[in-house]
Amino acid sequence: MTSKIQKLGDRRIVALPPELLAELGWDAGDVLTAEIFEDGIKFVRTSGKHNEALQIARKAMKKYRSAFEALAKL
Repeated sequence: MTSKIQKLGDRRIVALPPELLAELGWDAGDVLTAEIFEDGIKFVRTSGKHNEALQIARKAMKKYRSAFEALAKL
């Protein structure tokens, strides 16, 4: 299966074939997390609450980075 990158305003989108979505059990509105690797990209479906929790954790890690670094040295 192949997909093409398309332009939609300022964004670039990739349309996934219906067969692939059916096989994965994904549908419109699902939230995906992207992981970038040297040889490609991996998309994982996440729940909205999971995604929200990750955003909160990232914000806290950024804000308290120096404290976490100090604790890691103990």
